[in-house]
Amino acid sequence: MIYVLIMIGIIALVMLVSAVDCALHIDVAEYSEPVTGIESPIKIVCMSDLHGWSYGKDNCKLLALTAAQKPDVIIFAGDIITRRATEKQVSRMLDLLVKLAEIAPVYFATGNHEVDYMAEKGMDLLEDIADTGVTVLYDSFTEVQIGGNMIRIGAASGRYFDGSERDNAALQMLEEIGKDDTPSIAVVHQPENIFKQEKRSAWTADLYLGGHTHGGVWRIPGLGGVMSPGEGLFPKYDRGRFVIDDKMPLILNGGLSGYYFIPRVFNRPEICVIKLFGKG
Repeated sequence: MIYVLIMIGIIALVMLVSAVDCALHIDVAEYSEPVTGIESPIKIVCMSDLHGWSYGKDNCKLLALTAAQKPDVIIFAGDIITRRATEKQVSRMLDLLVKLAEIAPVYFATGNHEVDYMAEKGMDLLEDIADTGVTVLYDSFTEVQIGGNMIRIGAASGRYFDGSERDNAALQMLEEIGKDDTPSIAVVHQPENIFKQEKRSAWTADLYLGGHTHGGVWRIPGLGGVMSPGEGLFPKYDRGRFVIDDKMPLILNGGLSGYYFIPRVFNRPEICVIKLFGKG
């Protein structure tokens, strides 16, 4: 019995040390993605699920790490705040967006927390975000020139697709964003909105970005994530690169915070650096 208690104590101590490490450090996950129509390489920093957390005073560590990547564009893939954010917390996150926009053009996709926040407090949040100089993508896409390339960046608003009429704008955007030869990126905050969506065969983006999973919150080394808000225990889609239906590349950001009061364990927060280059 004593050996069992010692083993439990050792495991608990190791998990505690890992939780502290995950609260203080951010990893950089790097990807290279071939996209037809890209004439010169584009470097994207993608981040998600900050949930109001701060790395250093005024998120100075997150800003320094982002700037060090020298991105051409920054995409925030949802949940910069929580649904219960105070005015002070929202103001702090708006200040972060202002500073990110000084590094590179920023495109902001709402997550489920922003959608829930606006359902209770109104849609003014989108105007406040736009006032920071950030481009807001809400069931819409925009066409922009980056590094000599014309590309489209769009996002489905961060809510669960439930088959209701309110999904029409998001589904229409996902069908139209890549209909011609213009390279296209679509943010779908919850990955389950892709793999559970029967209409995805009509979607046309060249690359999909998401978050929401927090990388599985806890990770078992060598096995993967333990839990996901959308998939439950031992999710298949936790973080990393996946290909859905053998044709839809999806990069899932592991996120920047824990899950409510649950800390991350063996699962450092991350930003993704995605290098787009032309096929061939």
